[in-house]
Amino acid sequence: MIQKITEEVMRKLDQDNLAPKQQFDSNLQTSNRKINYTIASGNSALILLCGGNKEINEVMHQIEKISKSYTNTYIVMTRAAIKIIGLPDIRQVSEGATIITDYSEQFFDNILSRVDVIYVPILSLNTAAKVAALNADSLGTITLVFGLMYGKPVIAAYDSIYCCQIEKDQVPPAMNRRIEGIIDQLRTMGIKIVDVHQITDQEPSPYIPTTSDRSYTIGTSGKEIGLDGKSQAAVKALVNGGATRITSETGINGYDMELAQYIDHTNLRADATEEEIKQLCEEAATYKFASVCINPTNVAKAAKYLKSSSVKVCTVIGFPLGATTPTVKAIETRDAVANGADEVDMVINVGALKSGNDDLVREDIQAVVNAAAGKAIVKVILETALLTKEQIVKGSLLTKLSGADFVKTSTGFSTAGALVEDIALMRKTVGPEMGVKAAGGIRTHEIAEQMINAGATRIGASASIAIVKGTDTPKGTY
Repeated sequence: MIQKITEEVMRKLDQDNLAPKQQFDSNLQTSNRKINYTIASGNSALILLCGGNKEINEVMHQIEKISKSYTNTYIVMTRAAIKIIGLPDIRQVSEGATIITDYSEQFFDNILSRVDVIYVPILSLNTAAKVAALNADSLGTITLVFGLMYGKPVIAAYDSIYCCQIEKDQVPPAMNRRIEGIIDQLRTMGIKIVDVHQITDQEPSPYIPTTSDRSYTIGTSGKEIGLDGKSQAAVKALVNGGATRITSETGINGYDMELAQYIDHTNLRADATEEEIKQLCEEAATYKFASVCINPTNVAKAAKYLKSSSVKVCTVIGFPLGATTPTVKAIETRDAVANGADEVDMVINVGALKSGNDDLVREDIQAVVNAAAGKAIVKVILETALLTKEQIVKGSLLTKLSGADFVKTSTGFSTAGALVEDIALMRKTVGPEMGVKAAGGIRTHEIAEQMINAGATRIGASASIAIVKGTDTPKGTY
């Protein structure tokens, strides 16, 4: 599955075109006709029905309205939806619609890539949680995750997220916060969440969340970033790159305060002393870098030094080779979080990726994501210098599907570091909602800006002060 998706993404990147050319399976039967190969531009809608049993009468009414409003209507029904609603009733209210109940390789080409809007009048909690984690493992989640990757407007009703037997005010507060967090994540991904009665009243245009319904953060863990507020271009770049909260504050003069907010101030040397780690933290607090990135043995110290600061503590997992097992990486992650890490940068199993062992690569990333358990942002290091373009795409997709927050270029300890073209490729692959970190060999203000312009939302560097001051710096490890 991942290989097929990778090939699909590579083909689209090569063509720089999201309108594929393959034919849909003409044997797929529908309620009244076979698949219509000609989709009228500006007149096609897809309705996704997931498992859920609230407001069914209203759902049917909305399906009927949508079907009558569009020349071409496609209805994707999950198994749960078929069981709860039934095909006969859907056919009755959506005469002439194409009903899809099974996934096909050509689903992307002839339907998903060409419809103008996706409506979700029934969104189950299971589907919502998986989509928020970018887990595309079923017909419903594939439709939503890759619909978003195609840039389609998505309008979804939240009514069925809380099951029929339990009202929202009866749900325990901790559970309710988790569900609301999932809904917020969907909003940050561009899904418009509304009451089912209002689903067809919405403008089917690409949804840009406003400050009233989301906060602007990088990734999905709610970590705040800062910006001095002087540059509209910088704000736009942050939002386009996936940032969802912008703050404004004054700081010391004589350096690029905007750029500083992108930087993980780094010292991963094996011989780094306690005094050097303390100095690193003091510099990060002074210049308001995004985080300090240090080896696991120094996490507790850094957390202590930065206790009263907004600077986050980042550490590395499976570093620098990535050749430890998923179990070991999970243990490392839990230990780092317990010691005060806010972010973890893990190295993937590079050999497994190059061998085509996608299951092991995903298990490796998932182990760290699960161990972080929402308590720390997870960045996944691909070590791009060792990979082909196709392997970079596949690694980025596996990172996204595993629910990590960032994909990252390099450890800084391999044959080469970050390249602008690799950042651009990773950004195109993961879309706007994920973070992309450039690391390895970034030593000047100019190179850092090039990485950001290519799509990076975080920079890993040991020459951080020289970068933000625009001064020369000698070559170093990271």
